[in-house]
Amino acid sequence: MTPYAAHLRTLLRRYDAALAATDFDAVVIGAGMPAGIFGDDQEHPYRAEPRFVQWAPLLAHPGSLLAYRPGRKPVLCVHLPDDYWHQAAPVPEGEWLQLLDVHLVSERRLAVKAALALTGLRHTAVLGDPAQWAGLDLPGVVNPVPLVTRLDYDRAIKTPWEVDNIRRANVLGIVAHEAVAEGFAQGLSEFELGLLFLAACGQTDAELPYPAIIAANENGATLHYQHRRRERLTGSRRRSLLVDAGCSFAGYASDITRTHAARPGEFSTMIEDLERAQQRLCRRIAPGVPFAGLQLAAHHEVAGLLARWGLVRMAPGEMVDACVTDHFLPHGLGHLLGLQVHDVGGGLAGPGGGELPRPDRFPRLRLTRTLEPGQVVTVEPGIYFIDSLLARLRSGPHRRAVDWPRIEALRGYGGIRIEDDVLVTDDGCDNLTRGAAQVA
Repeated sequence: MTPYAAHLRTLLRRYDAALAATDFDAVVIGAGMPAGIFGDDQEHPYRAEPRFVQWAPLLAHPGSLLAYRPGRKPVLCVHLPDDYWHQAAPVPEGEWLQLLDVHLVSERRLAVKAALALTGLRHTAVLGDPAQWAGLDLPGVVNPVPLVTRLDYDRAIKTPWEVDNIRRANVLGIVAHEAVAEGFAQGLSEFELGLLFLAACGQTDAELPYPAIIAANENGATLHYQHRRRERLTGSRRRSLLVDAGCSFAGYASDITRTHAARPGEFSTMIEDLERAQQRLCRRIAPGVPFAGLQLAAHHEVAGLLARWGLVRMAPGEMVDACVTDHFLPHGLGHLLGLQVHDVGGGLAGPGGGELPRPDRFPRLRLTRTLEPGQVVTVEPGIYFIDSLLARLRSGPHRRAVDWPRIEALRGYGGIRIEDDVLVTDDGCDNLTRGAAQVA
């Protein structure tokens, strides 16, 4: 059996169980529609509905839908509008064309009609952006929470076909990161480096799984830095670069972060030290490991580095207990990865719903589930010099333990983050990002 055929079999089994458990006879999943820009005749960039893409990698066909009734072949209606203003995207080749009942339709109303006729829909769940169904008289319950919850819980476990797509997205991402590293060494601006990333991976900004973060110097202290400065930094003004950017393959995401120093010295050594710590954390990924425990382990790694570098004069354990490390690592260690860069289901207690409790120490963790084979998670510790957090530390009870002159000198470097995408296997883990680097 081919990887996609096995993937489809798993998908059918999951949907059969979820529909039966929630008393639905069938499901219709929309690909979504681009949202219009207020007061204009243009649209925001379109992003296909992930639940639709999980069945077929149609990323540029808004208005399409998939209808499935257990025991029948899934019906895929691909919307190819007859429009001389815009050219419809070609339908990509793939095994799914033979394994799904594919219909090409010129109007969205015809897609709904075909779904109704070919599946005999009765008590139907309708998934996706409700805007797609406006005025189309499609009967059904839109996005029923019990069904969506079960599907989200299951989606955390990737099929081998999905893992291969994430692996390929990592290969694209590594190639683009290497190109950016070379561009940084040549003195290119953030704006130019962003264009270089896109050219190297062959994708547009809209096709990336999330906006690429290209942050030079102190901009690296803004976790989701969103600007692209046009100015080239020369000489001693060019200090560091933090790049958090991934690519897509068949709708599946990679999420990779690398940090670079402009020249050898203290900061380049700090990057190497954090990368070694990050790799130790990656190797701890395994079935049965609560991810919240890894979050605490990341803080102990950060504390050890801050103490070794002499930035904070406290024992590492004491530093963690006193929450001093929170001022340098304010975010979670990682999250689920898949059809979305922050994939769904990370906090679900079970297929029936309920949220797993988040640790009081880390109330905003995206992933609180115990790790299972088939999950793909990011591992992304960081150490940053963020003005607002440093101000709190300076006014707190442990301010005398901090070497403030050295912290002040490091503020101009922003921070360090290293991130890989790691698959949980039956007996440990497989670092998809580092493996991609060997074949890129």
